[in-house]
Amino acid sequence: MFSAYRVFTLLRPPRPRHPLLQALLTVLVVCAFLVLLVVGAAIGLVVLLVALIGRALGFSRPFVFTTGARQQSESSSGPPPQARAADDDVIDGEFRVVDKTLPHGPQA
Repeated sequence: MFSAYRVFTLLRPPRPRHPLLQALLTVLVVCAFLVLLVVGAAIGLVVLLVALIGRALGFSRPFVFTTGARQQSESSSGPPPQARAADDDVIDGEFRVVDKTLPHGPQA
């Protein structure tokens, strides 16, 4: 028969009963946690420094921020739309304004 107690006792070994061993185990666990924390911070710092050095030396693409307002201002002051090269992420089309009149006539 399945017993959940057996599973939990396998995953959680018993703590030592002697107070000195308990303190030693606690110190060991805290030291292991601090080592993992310092190693993780060191790896993160190395990755950040490599990225900054790579950016400073020009080994990466520059950031390009485009907004709708910027694109509209560029299109109004730039060359006509037919003369510009088509972008891959721009959908070109023709549009027509549809008049939405009410079927009962205009309201006052």
